Amino acid sequence: IYVTHDQVEAMTLADRIVVLKEGVVEQVGTPMELYKRPGNLFVAQFIGSPAMNILPAKIEKAGNPTVVSHVGDRKATVPIATPASANGAAVSFGVRPEDLAIATGTDYLFEGKVDYIEQLGEVQLVYVDIGRADLPLVAKLPGNVEVKRGETLRLNASAGDLHIFDADGHSFTLHREEAKAA
Repeated sequence: IYVTHDQVEAMTLADRIVVLKEGVVEQVGTPMELYKRPGNLFVAQFIGSPAMNILPAKIEKAGNPTVVSHVGDRKATVPIATPASANGAAVSFGVRPEDLAIATGTDYLFEGKVDYIEQLGEVQLVYVDIGRADLPLVAKLPGNVEVKRGETLRLNASAGDLHIFDADGHSFTLHREEAKAA
């Protein structure tokens, strides 16, 4: 057993990780289970660097798949099952920065102006103002992709890389898996 507050250290050393918050177990799993299927908002934002982008959203159509609307009234179809009672519910919509790519064509999830860029060589962190007052959207793009500050950028992600969390911060993906196991 090794105790650390450093999530990078935990991800690189561990076979299994127990994520604690204020003495409460939030989730237990392999590093990649926690990364790919975070059980709640805390784990989603704690595991991964930079943290998962989390946006306020609303369930427009519950079921499987689920349709959510988010910033700018953009809609996304997510292959996650939600109960009929979730129709119209306020939720959190998540996507990891490394799962975003520059959109080609008219199909895209996010649009905004490039606020600033952290060029890291192999990759670059692109901060995009999508109209949220609180935080820019962060995209982790290849370092050789030409992006300029002030330009309008459209971003997309694969539907399977999108996450939905209920009003209590619990992942709908794990709700579905727990229901199957019961």
